[in-house]
Amino acid sequence: MGLSASWRAALAAGAVNLVLGANLPYLPVWMERAAGMSGAEIAGASTLAILIRIVAGPLTAGIAQDHGLRGTLASVMIVALAGYALLVPDSPRAVHFFLCVIVYSAMNLVGPLFEAVLVFGTRNGRPDYGEGRAIASAAFVAANLGGGAILGAYGPDWILFYLIAASSIAALAPLFTKQGARAAVARRPLISTFTDSFTIYRMPGVFVYLLAAALIQASHGAYYAFASNIWIAQGIDGGHIGALWAIGVAAEILLLLLSRKLLRDMNYYAMLWIGGIGALIRWTAAGFVLPVEAVYVFQTLHAASFAMTHIGTMRFLQAALPDDKLSLAYSANGALIFGPAMAVTGLAAGLAYDALSPGGIDAQTKLYWLMVLVTLAGLTLTWRATREPVQPTSQP
Repeated sequence: MGLSASWRAALAAGAVNLVLGANLPYLPVWMERAAGMSGAEIAGASTLAILIRIVAGPLTAGIAQDHGLRGTLASVMIVALAGYALLVPDSPRAVHFFLCVIVYSAMNLVGPLFEAVLVFGTRNGRPDYGEGRAIASAAFVAANLGGGAILGAYGPDWILFYLIAASSIAALAPLFTKQGARAAVARRPLISTFTDSFTIYRMPGVFVYLLAAALIQASHGAYYAFASNIWIAQGIDGGHIGALWAIGVAAEILLLLLSRKLLRDMNYYAMLWIGGIGALIRWTAAGFVLPVEAVYVFQTLHAASFAMTHIGTMRFLQAALPDDKLSLAYSANGALIFGPAMAVTGLAAGLAYDALSPGGIDAQTKLYWLMVLVTLAGLTLTWRATREPVQPTSQP
């Protein structure tokens, strides 16, 4: 008896996350240690990919609806696979940079695609969506741990071999999922995404809340780009680095699983305050060279700085907007507010990483204090948002 449609969708999402969970923490290590890229180049590659997503995201959704979601997801993973495979030693650094932009762009596009495959494939069976999403998250954590072990044992070049192998699996897995999933992808023309989004942002209290949340989320820019590089420079080995990434994701997952019960009576403004204060504590501490045991403790604040901010934003949008505007709001926020904010902070972190490098690791960790300033800006806007609270929208 073959696997059910639900299991095939869950395993396809898991396969994609085996790539995502190693690309995020370890590709920057390869870029610095193997390709010799500067902090500005590392951050610049991810920044360009975020800007490309503004146009490529809606275009990819249109392709998925016209030609099928399974093939579109597989094609994007093939692009990533080709990018990894072409990152050969001794190529010009400009070629490496271009290929990393391609890889980061592909990684930015696969999230909504694998989510749509999962939503469609798990509609009428087990695992259901929540269980399937947990499988995908477990794969992400496994990639954190496995990638860290490979980095510690064999060095950054072997991370590429892992990413090539994982991408090969992730390019094939979607082809075995249930047909017809293209209906799960919301298609919207690029121009109308911009024009309709600005209509939402003109609603009282909406833009200031979303910008506050975007700045708190964007304060993770230095972490996503340089955490692994900084930990290596501190003398933390690959196994610990994998576990540090994993514990942050595990704390996030735990809060998401318990959010319905724990956060039932908490409003979205309070969630934003908690997320921002958690980020403030986290990045202040990260500016010091800490023993690895302390780093583990502060990694659990990912549940506040990321997950609490994310939950608050989702609940805010659900309360502030009618149901027919939610799909647009989710896609527009990533492309027009959260994405550009992350691009700016990531690039700033890259420039700071280079500027502080002559002072050694004691100086380089101080780039996190730049993220403290970003967080303070987000908290200031959070205070401003509470001065013009949004009233929940009554649904028809």
